Amino acid sequence: MPNGEGGTTQVDHVVTSPYGIFVIETKHYQGWIFGKENQRYWTQTIYKRKEKLFNPIWQNYGHIQAIKKYIAKEDFEFIYSIIAFSQNSTLKFNEDFTSARVIQFPQLTKVIKEWNVQRINAAELKEINKALEGLIIIDKNQKKQVKKKHVADIKYNRKEKVRKEKEDIQQNVCPKCGGGLTMKKGKYGAFYGCDNFPKCRFTRQVS
Repeated sequence: MPNGEGGTTQVDHVVTSPYGIFVIETKHYQGWIFGKENQRYWTQTIYKRKEKLFNPIWQNYGHIQAIKKYIAKEDFEFIYSIIAFSQNSTLKFNEDFTSARVIQFPQLTKVIKEWNVQRINAAELKEINKALEGLIIIDKNQKKQVKKKHVADIKYNRKEKVRKEKEDIQQNVCPKCGGGLTMKKGKYGAFYGCDNFPKCRFTRQVS
């Protein structure tokens, strides 16, 4: 899916229906999964080992925005986010989520069927399906090339992000909010902190 920035974003599944469009991010994880709606990273715990994963609600929000732009319906309301984890995981959330449903694979069909009021007429649904079908790649070689470019774009974007962050820090500009940066001293040595704290909590150790 074009991401609107010259690159692509990989959407796992899209279900279209008269009741809405469902964008599904699938996660084949094991162990305990902890996280909150507004946390940048969630945690996967397997015994004593902990791993970070980027907040899948935020990840899927990006996919939804890309879809809205691609189908030329940026104000479209009836598009819903579902995060589906493997049944090998145990979801350990203390709070409900408002912008997405976070479930496990076996619940998927049941959850989608909870939406049962028609929101999209037949003509509009046909138009949306036609646009999305234009993204389907049948040719295996072409699919391979698209995937290769997608991976290369991700690597390039990561490098660009690191480069820009370093450049901003050198100019005493916060990469997160654009505010000023000040060098401070902490328990673990000198670090750069954003002048907009506590609104912005960007910090970076002085190398």
